[in-house]
Amino acid sequence: MDNGAPLRADRILRWIHLYTGLFLLPWMLVYGASAFCLNHNQWLIEKLNVTPPHWETLRRVDFVADDAFPREPAHQARAILEMLGLDGAHNIVGQPNRNQMVINRVCGTGNYRITWQPSRSQIIVEKQESFSFYRLMHFLHFRGGYIQPYFVNVTWAVIVDVVAVSMWLWVFSGVFLWWRRRRRLLLGWACLLVGVLSFVGLAILFCR
Repeated sequence: MDNGAPLRADRILRWIHLYTGLFLLPWMLVYGASAFCLNHNQWLIEKLNVTPPHWETLRRVDFVADDAFPREPAHQARAILEMLGLDGAHNIVGQPNRNQMVINRVCGTGNYRITWQPSRSQIIVEKQESFSFYRLMHFLHFRGGYIQPYFVNVTWAVIVDVVAVSMWLWVFSGVFLWWRRRRRLLLGWACLLVGVLSFVGLAILFCR
C-alpha cells in the first residue's frame, strides 16, 4: 500500500500540472502556433501570400525643442514618444546626431519608425505595413526580457518565466507520475531512452 508522502506528492503534482496548464493555455497555444510558423516559414509565406513589410508615413509633426527638452538621447526619445501618444517599448536606431534621431517603437501590429530631424524642426512618424496574423505570431514568440520598463513588457516577461518553470515542472511531474505507475515502467523506459538518444544524437550532428 502507498504511504502518505507519495500520495500527497502525487496530488500536489497533479494540481500543479492541471491548473498551471489551464492558466498558461493561451501562451502555450501561441508558442505552439509560432513554433510551427518558424518551422514552416517559407511554405506559410507562400500559402498565406505574406508580402515583405514596408513603411508608410502616417504623419509629419512640426517640433522645435525648447529649453525644457531633455539633453540625453534616451530621455529625448521617451519625451518624443509621449508627445506623440506612442509611449511604449522602444529603442534608438544607430547613433543619433544633431541632424537626426531614429526611434523604433515596438508594436505587435507593426513597428513605428519615428524620425526626429532637429535641423528641419520636424518629426516623421511611419508604420510598418501590412499587418498579418503570421507576423503577430512571430512578434509574440520573441517577446521577452525585462529591459523595457513598461507594464505589458514586464508582465509578459514574468509569464514567460512561469511558462519555462511550468515546463520543467510538467516534465518532472510526468516522470514522477510515470514512476508511480509500476505496470507501465517498461514502456516509460523505452520512451525515455528513445527521447534522450534522439536529442543527444541530433545535438551532436548540429555541432559538427
